[in-house]
Amino acid sequence: MKSAGTPTHWQQLLRGPYLAEQLQRRLDEWAPALFGFNLLKVDALSAALSLDGSRLLHSVYLSQSEALEQAATNADLVGEATAMPFAPGSLDACLLAHVLDFSEHPHAILREVEGVLRDDGWLIIAGFNPYSSAGLASLLPKVSRQLPRWQHMVSPGRLEDWLKLLGFEVINRDYFGFSSLFELSMGGQWRRRVYPHYCPSLSAVYIIMARKRRYPLTPIRQFKPAPQVLRPGMAYHQAE
Repeated sequence: MKSAGTPTHWQQLLRGPYLAEQLQRRLDEWAPALFGFNLLKVDALSAALSLDGSRLLHSVYLSQSEALEQAATNADLVGEATAMPFAPGSLDACLLAHVLDFSEHPHAILREVEGVLRDDGWLIIAGFNPYSSAGLASLLPKVSRQLPRWQHMVSPGRLEDWLKLLGFEVINRDYFGFSSLFELSMGGQWRRRVYPHYCPSLSAVYIIMARKRRYPLTPIRQFKPAPQVLRPGMAYHQAE
């Protein structure tokens, strides 16, 4: 279930067009590694982003906005992300751009996505970091309507813990803010080296790519002791 005020286009978010541009840059970098048949994009913000550089053959747009006819017009399906109309293991990739930020049950969405993704399928998530300028801005009356509620934002550390529990392996991660200060050539290189390891909490927005893993359990062969050659009571004859 989504919370009230879910945006239907990037212009409704604080610095939305800039955020969409930065996310698209990351997706363009990561897209060549993705392949398969079916890509799922959940909600309008995800649908506005592109993974055309990937080898994914087909894209499906799922809208949760039943009441918003304009948002659902271009959608392939209308439904809830917590109860997706897909067979288990039928999707190769899923894109959630700020979907968890506006959901009452973000963990339930992740569980549902885990179920419909095939083994080794990809999951890409973008979200606002509550412990950053985005979290602070969400508490200000003038801009609070352009951001999700602070308590609905999922921190990158918490998200990675959830993904690990669901059997996902984080492949890539990146962070950026509302300002283009660190998007310059030198600043961008510094940000990419330092932010993921030392100060990801300073960034307003994060994007994470994870892959669903299924490691087969190999049964350990039961050890059987070698049969005794000599039994109690048997005569022992030593050759002369």
